[in-house]
Amino acid sequence: MTATPDEVPRSAISDEEVSALLEKGAPDAVRAFDLSTRRINRTELPALDEIGKSFAERATSSLSALLSRPAAVKFDGLQRGKAADVQASLPAPSGIAVARFKPLAGEVFVSIDPALLLTLLDGFFGGNGRVVPDPQAAVGPAAQRFFALLLRHTAGDFAAAWAPSIPLEFEFLRLETNPRLLRIGDALEGVFILKFGVEFAAQSGQIQWVIPEAVLAPIREALASEGAKPAQRPQDPWMPALGAALQRADMEARAILAEARVSLGALVRLAPGDIIPIEPPQQVTLLAGDVPLYQGRFGISRGRNAIKILSRGPA
Repeated sequence: MTATPDEVPRSAISDEEVSALLEKGAPDAVRAFDLSTRRINRTELPALDEIGKSFAERATSSLSALLSRPAAVKFDGLQRGKAADVQASLPAPSGIAVARFKPLAGEVFVSIDPALLLTLLDGFFGGNGRVVPDPQAAVGPAAQRFFALLLRHTAGDFAAAWAPSIPLEFEFLRLETNPRLLRIGDALEGVFILKFGVEFAAQSGQIQWVIPEAVLAPIREALASEGAKPAQRPQDPWMPALGAALQRADMEARAILAEARVSLGALVRLAPGDIIPIEPPQQVTLLAGDVPLYQGRFGISRGRNAIKILSRGPA
């Protein structure tokens, strides 16, 4: 039987498509994938991700206040890399702060894009955030002093962001301008990189926290736990006991029965036997300290001076 042209089987792809696929699969087209630097899944260290977001929100307000103009800080994500690769990626020269996360041992590092640092510096001195073309200006005395000021200004934001997980304090140690002189760790030692994008006056740049894994090792379990908050200890039912104790507490109450207004001259001329005329009060205020509690009427009850409560609070 002879097959008609319509019955002849056809290839799913053309010869040209086969050639293209073979070319893509050639050895020289293989791309290297570095497993040492990768983005961390948010479920791996959920607390560290939340800390970055919290710091960005707080630092936005602090940076805007420092520059007296709106600025925005955004958490761009968390990555892991090797110390040697991260150190080689840092721009040189640039401003790099060496700090500590007290009470944790070891040093951590904060880097800032040179262009961003100069933009913020220009804004700090009232400029429009212009870009300075000379990168050497980022390691000048003025830029370095401003970078240190910026870190100290946001140290409280750092502490507040970490507080729900682990109480830590940011301690600024010194500034370096050459990243090759940093001691981030052994070449293959892992580091975490928290990246923050900063926008100011139509310019943008990045600030990075570089944290060796060894620094966070003592608190790694807390950072990896769901919720990343210390377990709440059961509270004793103290509210009823406190309420009962308050009901039994003694408190001094006083009432001003009458007041008179006299001149200073008449006051200094008073002598024993003189009479100060007063009007009998229609109502009396009962006070605890200086806080008015009740309004009442003065009178006698069972042979004693007394106040009959008429209403609550001041008249």
